[in-house]
Amino acid sequence: MLLVWLLTLPCSTLDRNIQSYPNILRKTLPLSPQPDIMVLKAGDEFPEGVSFTWIPPAPETSEFSACGMPIKYNASKEFKDKKVIIFALPGAFTPTCSAAHVPGYIAKKDELKAKGVDQVICLAYNDAFVMSGWGKANGVTDEFLIFASDDHAKFSKEFGWMAEDGERTNRYGMIVDHGKVTYAELEPHLQALEVSSADAMLKAL
Repeated sequence: MLLVWLLTLPCSTLDRNIQSYPNILRKTLPLSPQPDIMVLKAGDEFPEGVSFTWIPPAPETSEFSACGMPIKYNASKEFKDKKVIIFALPGAFTPTCSAAHVPGYIAKKDELKAKGVDQVICLAYNDAFVMSGWGKANGVTDEFLIFASDDHAKFSKEFGWMAEDGERTNRYGMIVDHGKVTYAELEPHLQALEVSSADAMLKAL
């Protein structure tokens, strides 16, 4: 029925409404069954084969207009001998993320270190260049807090942490202590900062 309806529309109407087709299809066509997803939870071993990309801060690329080259961050390997926090968010330079989520971790840096945290990973679906620029915009110059790309949201998708639109990383927090997940919580909605904020992590450590 949807196809018949589309074919009866005049070309001018089709052209004018071309941008609405994806939304029409999403609302009209049945969704395919989704495969079972292993959602990470406290007590799980952090999985093998997980990697992100990021651009390490360096003096020669400290200017906002300068560009470093992305490298692989082997999370599965790095996490085996560190206590690490991952806080993921729906996108770089977005309102809640820029106004509260990231600044909270910057402000609580010393308290997190005092709790034994070796590194904090800010994770989003944006590419490594965008994440690097966001780190610079926040004045981050060391490797305690790194801004990493969950390339194509692969990690978030495989382990059940995608936003409802199916394209962005969701907002969540995770603590991995020497290879074991000790905390993993998903926010009730994208604007919430109840379980993934720096304060929430400090309470969970």
